[in-house]
Formats: sequence, structure tokens, C-alpha cells
Amino acid sequence: MKARYSVSRLAKIGLQVVLWVAFVIVFAGCSASNEQRNAPEAEQGVIDFANWNWKQDGVVPLNGEWRFSWVGKSANVATGKYDSATTFPVPGTWGNTPTGDGQTIDDQGHATYRLKLNNLPRRQLMAIRLPNISTAYQLYIDGKLSVSRGVAGLNAETTTPYQIPATVYFEANKEETDLTLFVSNYDFRKGGIRTELVIGLEQQIKRLDIRHEAQEMIVFGCLIMIGFYHFGLFILRRKELANLFFALLCLFVALRMGMLGEGFIVQWIPGYTWSLAMRTEYISFVLSGWAGFGYFYRMYPEEFRHFSFKLSSACAGILVLITAVAPPVVFTSLLIGYQLYILVFSLGTLYTLVLAGIRRREGAKLAMIGVAGFVLTIVNDMLFYNGWWKSFDLVPFGLLFLIIMNSFIISLRFSQTYERVEQMSAELKDWNNSLELKIAERTEELQRSYATVENAKSELERMEYARTQLVSNISHDLRTPITLLQGYLEALRDRVITDEQQRDATIRLMLTKVEGLNSLIQDLFEISVLEARKVELMVERLTLADWRESLLAQYGLEMRQRGIDYDCRLDNASIATLTVSIDIHRMNRVFANLIYNALRYTPEGGTIEIMIMADVQNNNVKLAITDSGIGVHPADLPFIFDRFYKIDKSRHSQSGGSGLGLAIVKEIVELHGGTIRASNGHEGGCRFEISLPLASGEARHAG
Repeated sequence: MKARYSVSRLAKIGLQVVLWVAFVIVFAGCSASNEQRNAPEAEQGVIDFANWNWKQDGVVPLNGEWRFSWVGKSANVATGKYDSATTFPVPGTWGNTPTGDGQTIDDQGHATYRLKLNNLPRRQLMAIRLPNISTAYQLYIDGKLSVSRGVAGLNAETTTPYQIPATVYFEANKEETDLTLFVSNYDFRKGGIRTELVIGLEQQIKRLDIRHEAQEMIVFGCLIMIGFYHFGLFILRRKELANLFFALLCLFVALRMGMLGEGFIVQWIPGYTWSLAMRTEYISFVLSGWAGFGYFYRMYPEEFRHFSFKLSSACAGILVLITAVAPPVVFTSLLIGYQLYILVFSLGTLYTLVLAGIRRREGAKLAMIGVAGFVLTIVNDMLFYNGWWKSFDLVPFGLLFLIIMNSFIISLRFSQTYERVEQMSAELKDWNNSLELKIAERTEELQRSYATVENAKSELERMEYARTQLVSNISHDLRTPITLLQGYLEALRDRVITDEQQRDATIRLMLTKVEGLNSLIQDLFEISVLEARKVELMVERLTLADWRESLLAQYGLEMRQRGIDYDCRLDNASIATLTVSIDIHRMNRVFANLIYNALRYTPEGGTIEIMIMADVQNNNVKLAITDSGIGVHPADLPFIFDRFYKIDKSRHSQSGGSGLGLAIVKEIVELHGGTIRASNGHEGGCRFEISLPLASGEARHAG
């Protein structure tokens, strides 16, 4: 109990740490944007830094009204749709935001932004950090080209898209510094400046660059390592497809992150075009959602339907095909479809995880928290990328949070596995010390039982048959599990099994075999002494009314908890005072076996009933145990009281019983001078009928 409490407490503390770390990572960017609440903003294309202390107050986002000229899709300014000078908010995308004079512009075209920076520090190196701007631009500072990305042409033929962040350094040699930014977009669904430009001292911008790069590189590296780690687990055990899906989820998320933000992969691979980067980003986005859904489908197969995974795969295939063959301006315009695919199947995953949590599946609640956080980031990105509110891309961090939560689930399972290993080691050590002695004792008892009946031919045949059956079943049901237990223990000792899930499965298997051995040994002993008639019954007189109350009290509460309608009643109130002479302990064993056997084959919401009837003229009482389960196949009914006979041939003794339960029931009933028989009910289910004699004198007294 102490060990379990410590693991539970550790799980709660670890969960709090994970949630706190995820909160810090996801909202670190938000704090950066809120640092400068009183920072100056551009008005009518002018921003004044006269009252700004750069060293104390830090960097400034160049937000506000920039001077703006729109060319549209024409080849030159003279024939442009809208070329008059006005203002335009930065950040802001073209299709969603009107200009300062109320005009609306297209998402594709060419535009010129202008901003005057007044009162910058003299003879001091300044820097401007530019984000990804859709989709090509040239920045001039005081009329000199300072930085460009792609080729910002006046039409689609002369424009070459390219997107990675940039930092430009300059010195302000006069009171007024002019920024001119030419932006062209003919290839992406949204043009313009989605996120803010930031200006500051050289060292401040360098620190900002390093922070952005380090943040993305840490997340990128973590995803790569986690992905390859789980891919290695899958290679070692290919039956665990959940490891493969989890590895693909991490790798696809890392691939998408390499295309966004700092664009590490685009920078690392020469000649990696913007078009190829966009296709890679969208395909990895779709496949990360598909892999995540596949992971939970493999983790909780009882809650997830196979059809839903097929549907997810088909939708993912269609989106990947569209991305591969359509121009970027087409498939990027369908972004809402990609987002809805991820959102719908994430909500479906969340719903099924709620069901798994209600059913107390291991790790389901933690997974549910991870998916819920991921859904929130999807909603944020849908609003952000469609220009409905100002934020930044949170889906990579939502996916990272989801991955962290599932890694934490794996860690919890690993800790619980070690706890079970320690418990099993102690139990198996005791069993190893006492098992040989117990086997020797049971063998000696069998030999003594055989010697006591060797002079009686009928008893000799009976005991010879019993001995043959016992030797055969001991050889199979004792020696084979012991050999397997020894092999598993040696494998654990020699660290042959290193996969935590495989270790967990091995330990559960060993525990099942040990429990089966214990049950088998007890049943073997019980049947041997019963058949040898070595049992002395501790007979007590009990009224039928008291017996009914006892049976109700023993099983009523448990049956209700399991959703079974259970009842025990007398068919006639006049027989309540009749008595039987029984060994209460042995007879409780009979009813426990019959009731739990009925419970195994009775679905939730079914019924189990015990009816007590008396036949005074024939001096006996009948007890009928009926259930609404699946019943017994007619071919099996004549043999169900035979030793080692099992209705379900696929059940092994370690997991499905020793096959001696009903044989023991029959022996106990016959020791009381009674009989037992089995049949199928008229309306389904199984019926066991026990007939026992009434106590001496009951028939005469009743007469």
C-alpha cells in the first residue's frame, strides 16, 4: 500500500510539473509581446522614439499605421487597381484588413510599405528583426537595399517566393530614418505581414534571435529524439504498432517545425524552394494528425472503432494528394479543410478518451488532458491563420504538449512495472522455497489415499483413475508453468527484456501463472480428499429461511455492484421452518462456485436466481440456481461435472480455472447424500438443481 501511495503521489507531482512546463513553453511568446505595453506605435507612417530608453525599456515592435501603396496584380504602378497612398496596419493581412481610407484589397498582388523612424540613437548599431512575410520582399533603409527574401516582382511571372526570418543591422545617421518595404504575393492564400517587426539595439536583437532559435531548436531536437527512440522500440517489437504511430507523430511534427518559424530545414538544405517547403509543411501537418489518431487507436482499441481509423486514413490521403499536385495558392487557400480534418478527428479522439477514462483505462485521463490542450491550440491557429485574431502558431506547441503527456504516461507505466516486479520477486521467492515441499506433501497424501482402498476393487479402480489424471495434469499444469516462470525470471534477471511494455506484460503473465498454480494445487488437494472420502463434515442444522437470508447477505451486494439482478427466495412461505443438516463451510463452497460460474457467463443487466423448494413427502429439499446467460451447449451438458473438463476449450488452467470446480461441487453434494444435475433453461441460460435430504424427523414433523 505504501509503494502504491508513493507512485500515485509521484504521478500527481509529475503531472503538475508537466503542465507548468507546457504552460511556460506555450505562453512564453505571449509574454514577449506584452513586455512593451507603453511602446510607441506608428501613426500615419511615422513612429517617434524620442522618449524611449533603449537600454532600460528594450526592443520595440514596429506596429501601427504604415504608409501604404497598393499595386495589385498589374505589371506596373500606372495600371494598378489601387495605387493611391494610404495607411495599412502592421501586422495585418491584405484580404482581411481594410486600408486607412476604407478600401479593400486582394490577397495577391504587390504593395509598398513606408515608415519613418524618428529620433533613433546616433552612431549606435541598431537592428530590425523581420518575420516571415508572405511571400517575397525587399527592405530599403534610407534608399539602400538592406535585405531581401525571394524576388518581390510586380506580377506572378517576376516574383519568386521565399520565406525565412531575417535580421538587418544599420546606423541612424540623422534624426529621420526611412524604411521602404516592397512586398509581393502571388503564390500564397494570404499576403502581407502576419506578425510584427521588432527594432532594438544590436545586442538586444541578437538575444531575441538566439532565444527564438534556441526555443525552436530545443523543441525540434526533443521531437527528433523521442521519435527515433520510439521507432527503435517498434523495430525491437513490431507487434507494438502504437510505438510506430507515436514515432511518426513526433517526426512529422518536427518536420513541420523545420519548415515554420526559423525554417531550419529550408536553411540547411541548399535549393529547398518555397513551394517544396509549403508542400512539406502541409503534408506533415496532415500526417501528424493521422499518426496521432492512429496512436490512440492502437492504445485504446476497445474504444476506437476500426472504421474511424480507415476514414481518417482516407481523408489524410485525399489532402496529401491535393497538396502534392495542386499549386500552392490553391491548396493553401484550402487551409480551413486541413484544420477541420485535424479538429474533427481530435474532437473524436477526445470523446473516445473520455470513454476510456470512465472505463478506467490506464493513462486515459492524462491522454485526455493532452488532447484537450491540443484542441485548444488548433482553435487558436484556425483563428490566427484566417486573420480573425492576433496570436501566433501554437499547434507545434500543442503537439509537443500532447507528446509530453504521453511520454509521462509511459514513465508512469515504467514506475508501476518496477513496483510490480518488486512485489512479484518477493512472492516468487517464497513460492520457490515452498513449492517443492507442497508438491511432495500432495504426492504423499495421494499415496496414502491409494493404500487405504487397495483391498476394494471398485475403490481401487476409482483411485487408479484419479491418480492417472492427477499425474497427467500435474505434469502439464505444474511443471510447464514452473519452467516458464524460471525462464521469465532469468530473462528479467539478465535484462534480456528491456522494453517496459514487454516487461509489464511478462510480469502480468508470471502473476497469472502463479495464481493459477495456487488455485490448481488447492483444487487438486480438495478433490483428492473428497474422492477418497477422507472428509469429516461439520454438520449443523439450519432452517431454510436462515439459509435463504445467508445466501442473500453473502452475494446480494456484490451482484448489485456488478449490475446483476440477484434474488434468493422460497417458493412457499410454509417451508421456512424446515431444516437441513449440512456442513455450512462446504456448502458455501458449492454455492460460491455455482454463482460465480453463472456470473462469468451472465452479461451486465442479467439475472441470477436461487429458488428453494421442499418436497416433504419425499423428504428432500431442492435448490435451483438459474441465470440468464448464454447457457451450455447440449453436447457439453453430460460432461460438465467431470474433472478437468472445460466448456471453453481455449481456456487454460492459469487463466480460466482448473477444471475441477464442478467436480468438487458434485463430490460435496454427494457427501451430503444429495444429487446435482445441470440443464438449460427454457428461456435461455443455465440451471443447476441440487437435491438434499431434509433433517431427520422433518417429514414426520411436517405430517
